[in-house]
Amino acid sequence: MTTVILFVFGLIIGSFLNVVGLRFRSGLGLGGRSFCTVCQKNLEWWELVPVVSFAALSGKCSRCKTRISWQYPLIELLTGFIFATLPRVSLISWLLFAIVFSIYIVILIYDARHKIIPDALVYPAICLAFLARIFSGGMFERDFLAAIGVFLFFGALYFFSRGRAMGFGDAKLALSIGFLLGTAESLSAAVLAFWIGTLAVFASFLLVRKKLTMKTEIPFAPFLILGAWLSLMFHLDLFHVALL
Repeated sequence: MTTVILFVFGLIIGSFLNVVGLRFRSGLGLGGRSFCTVCQKNLEWWELVPVVSFAALSGKCSRCKTRISWQYPLIELLTGFIFATLPRVSLISWLLFAIVFSIYIVILIYDARHKIIPDALVYPAICLAFLARIFSGGMFERDFLAAIGVFLFFGALYFFSRGRAMGFGDAKLALSIGFLLGTAESLSAAVLAFWIGTLAVFASFLLVRKKLTMKTEIPFAPFLILGAWLSLMFHLDLFHVALL
């Protein structure tokens, strides 16, 4: 029952995170009613029920019939699943994990749209991830070093490619994930990110037939965040790190 409640709570928060991610640095505040971006119709309460409204409206605006982006239900479902599967060591640790992953979701949305990770989002994520790790079991020296190692790895990709292979924001996001997950799971999350990213690129090529070049920009934050969640949920240790 607790899992179901957390899932529903995650759906509601996911709906709000959609708004935050889309309005962040857009000049629009978080206040005011949601509206259709095409016909400007203010949405009624029954059009804002997470996932259910999208299905009831067949994915279209009730007035202008413009297609609603699949981003809305997917983000709501993703947040719901994340909230339902976060570790429940204590209430405060769960809340910290939930806040960090909420920031991750906003980063995912923003990076997917603008190909950049804002410092205003990633720096709080780093600090809160450090606290979450402490309250969920403690920050050991190996965990700290692993976080720095993951950061240096992605930072090196950024430095030696001069920003073409990886953005520096991805390195800072990786540092946050390293603090949050600890040694084994953060290393596993990095590997998963590359696997998921590779599969997504090939799927995009096959389905959309989009020509990929060295200059094609692909946001990496969504893959890092998905890798972090999967690694945390399944307690992955792909490198079989020896934990003393």
